Amino acid sequence: MKETVNESRFLEAFRQVRPNQFSRNALVALFDYLDQLEQDLGEETELDVIGLCCDWTEYADAIKAAEAYGWEAPEVPEGEERDDTSDRKALEFLQDSTHVVEFEGGVLVLNF
Repeated sequence: MKETVNESRFLEAFRQVRPNQFSRNALVALFDYLDQLEQDLGEETELDVIGLCCDWTEYADAIKAAEAYGWEAPEVPEGEERDDTSDRKALEFLQDSTHVVEFEGGVLVLNF
């Protein structure tokens, strides 16, 4: 017997099993990504909260995510702030290696 999982049920499953794994924004973005993937592939997937927690990691931004995988951000001169170029380059680095889901407040990276 299969259960159709909507966004509300998806969020509830994480609240029950792993309530502190991802932010709400990250979970909504992950649900949208997986839902679109199902449509694109024409295949149903099974909801596996623990598997998703093992497969995906949430980061505050693309730079932090890329640095976790060995990417080095360009040096920023003292007194200056990073510009969008570093963020775009970090995102490109990640996208060349894995799947990345952007959302307001951060990124999700399929662990590689």
